[in-house]
Amino acid sequence: MFKANKGKGASWLALAAAFGVGGVAQQAQAQEAPQPAEENEVVVTGSLIRGTPEDAALPVDVFTAVDLERIGSPTVTELIKQLGVSSGVDGETNQFTSNGLEGLGNVNLRGLGPSRTLVLFNGRRMVAAPYGVGESAQSFVDTNLIPPSAIGRVEVLKDGAAATYGSDAIAGVVNFITKRNFNGIELGGDYSFIDASDGDYNLNAAWGWTNDKVELFVAAGAQHRSELVIPDRDWAIRPFAENPEGGWSSISNPGNFIPLTAGGAVAGAAIADPGCVAVGGTVVSGSCRFQYTNFDNLVEEENRFQVFGSLNIELTPDINFHAEALYAYTDVPEWKTSPSYPPQVLTAQFVPATHPGLINMIAQNPSLAPLGAGAGALFIGRTFGWGGLPPNGGPQVGSRNYNAARFSTGINGEFDNGISWDLGVTYMEDVGERSTNDTYIVRLNQALRGFGGPNCTGVVAGAGGCQYYNPFSNSIPRGPFASGANPQYVSSLANTASLLDWLTDPSYTEATTRLTTVDFVLSGDSGIKLPGGTIGWAMGAQARFDGYKLDPSDVTDLTVFPCQNPGQTVCSSPTGPFAFLAGTRPADLSRDVNALFGELSVPITDTLDVQLAARYEDYGGKTGSTLDPKIAVRWQMFPALALRASAQTTFRGPTLNQLTGQFTTLQFVAPTSAFKAVDTFGNPDLAPESAFTFNVGALLDVGGFKASIDYWSFDFEDPVTVEPFDAILANVLGTACGNALAARVTFSSGCTGANVQRVRTNIINGPKVKTSGIDVSAEYAIDMGGAELSFGGGASYLEKYEVGALVIQGVTIAPKQDLAGFLNRGTGYRSMPQLKGELFANLNMGDHNLRFVSRYTDDYADQRTTLSTLTTAGKTIDSIWTHDLHYVWDTPWGSQFNASVTNLLDEDPSFARLDLNYDPYTGNPLGRVFKVGFSHKFGG
Repeated sequence: MFKANKGKGASWLALAAAFGVGGVAQQAQAQEAPQPAEENEVVVTGSLIRGTPEDAALPVDVFTAVDLERIGSPTVTELIKQLGVSSGVDGETNQFTSNGLEGLGNVNLRGLGPSRTLVLFNGRRMVAAPYGVGESAQSFVDTNLIPPSAIGRVEVLKDGAAATYGSDAIAGVVNFITKRNFNGIELGGDYSFIDASDGDYNLNAAWGWTNDKVELFVAAGAQHRSELVIPDRDWAIRPFAENPEGGWSSISNPGNFIPLTAGGAVAGAAIADPGCVAVGGTVVSGSCRFQYTNFDNLVEEENRFQVFGSLNIELTPDINFHAEALYAYTDVPEWKTSPSYPPQVLTAQFVPATHPGLINMIAQNPSLAPLGAGAGALFIGRTFGWGGLPPNGGPQVGSRNYNAARFSTGINGEFDNGISWDLGVTYMEDVGERSTNDTYIVRLNQALRGFGGPNCTGVVAGAGGCQYYNPFSNSIPRGPFASGANPQYVSSLANTASLLDWLTDPSYTEATTRLTTVDFVLSGDSGIKLPGGTIGWAMGAQARFDGYKLDPSDVTDLTVFPCQNPGQTVCSSPTGPFAFLAGTRPADLSRDVNALFGELSVPITDTLDVQLAARYEDYGGKTGSTLDPKIAVRWQMFPALALRASAQTTFRGPTLNQLTGQFTTLQFVAPTSAFKAVDTFGNPDLAPESAFTFNVGALLDVGGFKASIDYWSFDFEDPVTVEPFDAILANVLGTACGNALAARVTFSSGCTGANVQRVRTNIINGPKVKTSGIDVSAEYAIDMGGAELSFGGGASYLEKYEVGALVIQGVTIAPKQDLAGFLNRGTGYRSMPQLKGELFANLNMGDHNLRFVSRYTDDYADQRTTLSTLTTAGKTIDSIWTHDLHYVWDTPWGSQFNASVTNLLDEDPSFARLDLNYDPYTGNPLGRVFKVGFSHKFGG
């Protein structure tokens, strides 16, 4: 009736899976309950022809629900990170690399970028996350939307599939497939013990009912992640001398002050606030430095909920109806960050000589007398720093949340002539909200002069309800990371909570992505018989209706509030009213994408199979259309040896949110040795990216030994990426602002790194990219009579990742380079260790399964030439081994108990010259984690 089970040849798929998670899939398949024989036709990811065997020409890994249990029931993000072919995943990254994507997860096959892996749910598309544009202009599906308890299996196609599925399937496809033929109720959960954290937990429930005609299934899941604050990991906070790039800023509070003459001219060198060290700061070369990472989290608190339901009805013996619905919610209620951001315009931060805080500081510190001798001083610093936010001295708090809903329905059947047909309609939308606080520039300068606060109605500074904002250390009672109270603190000079509220507001946006997809597929046998069997075929059409909407709040909307001053509509730098965060413009975009496709399965002989596919896809407008063919071949050369190969062209159109909009991130800009605002702009003139890809591999199966090897290659044209801000600024400074790129940089005065305020970058079609590598895996199983011992491993080697010379506005800012084996910070690409691998051993004894996994990441280099020369540490990010242990017991009474220890030896992540002293794309900040879980099934 319902076509849901696997086809023949699952052993080859299990072998391929050995590479990703150590071959667990094969062992699990051998112990699954037998399925009815009439249910052996499926549509395997990578092919639209029903009944295509899983051991066809394409490299597809399959992980069942049982497989996932064997590796500790990982979350979707944890599973994706464990795949050897996946790297640079955002789901575990901290705020300094996530680009505002906290709470989201993605897939990044081959390290080619999350936007180049297509994520399917039950074989159909999902909408991209509303905030998907980051450092590398990526747009992706949020994998955290998928309820773990609903997953029946995950299929990973490690080969390009644009000819079959269209845009986004350049690097491969991950297809999450829900459970079928489920009867009864299953309840379960797990808890993870994490040092210095309240721990993480997952709760799951599933219910199903099936008879001869109807199948109902409902699954729900709730997950909670507890925050892990940075000071609770000693390796994450390091002194300036050990890592000058480790979260240190020269724009501090307490800050530095420049004395002015009576006429307002500069009267001398900057003077550091004498209270810097007393409240927790560090003085470097006479300047107070602020380590803002003390206030951040390694892991944000996350609350997540998903519910999924499906209905299948056999309307007639030849026609089936299907409907499914998904709702998912993710909330990051307290996104914690620095108490304030560094203002990008410092020259206007004037402190008059009559300021009470200045007068008191001079009285306590006569060496500050030059600050009061003239008109006053310029404050070089941020509004709140080492003292935290008043009155409690904590971080500033923002939020992120996402609501997603998806509905899919379809009808399929078979004509009298044996031709199968499938018609489906899917609608999905994802709504995201982000709120991040920042300081109003104009209000800050009013408050420095004594005219601040919500009740200021007078004309006399500090009177009539008007308040002074005090930038001096005598406003700070105690630094939360200092050893004692501040001896220079004066309570009457402290900044009030009401003044704080008046000085700041949230920069808020709501973004919505929408996708409606209509699919129609026909498939069948051609009637043409070859020595290997009958030629199978599939053909069909797809229409996609894509929408993107961005709604900023008024103070974030550059069409409402473009300049610093309220009501001002024309200014030289229309970035909005905030000191750091630039505004954006509203957007409401839509487009249609139409496609026609076809596929042939040609069994030339009993040992030689060929798959041919082609797809025509039309985006309209400037993006245009494309025709992409693919060929895949599998030759069973000997009973124990099979060869496979595939080649194709691919095409990916830019997403709607890459074509418009503006967003700002805080980045460490190496030529300035400080963090600056980097404004990134969408580009309506983006061309589509295209590539030629091929894969050649071999599969070996001799008794209990199985192995595979694949060589893969991608050759990109016009990849969509973000211009590298470091390279742009280095070029501008190197030519003393004498080239066309100088307009991209905003300076406070002269053309020096110290005067940089913000850098503009665009989303562009970048230079050509050529990348290739090798995947290998091996496994050996021993039947011990009542038990089975298996061991093996897998590895992925990145041979090269060559990027052509980057030319912007006629200026060559980056030469041709090979990024394989490098950190790639500031280049627009992610870290790329050349070798990743794992070893495993698995012992199965009936109801008990014990598994040991050891994972390795090779060392790689930080190629930045602009790093501080105070230390050479971190120029190489060291290799690392981590070890995991998993145990599962299927009890006689229908329950299951599992226990895991990940990172058994409690290894710290390798040191890197980044904000938090590690690279979150390859390292894990949690340390040793103990996890226990229990589930029980009633009925069925």
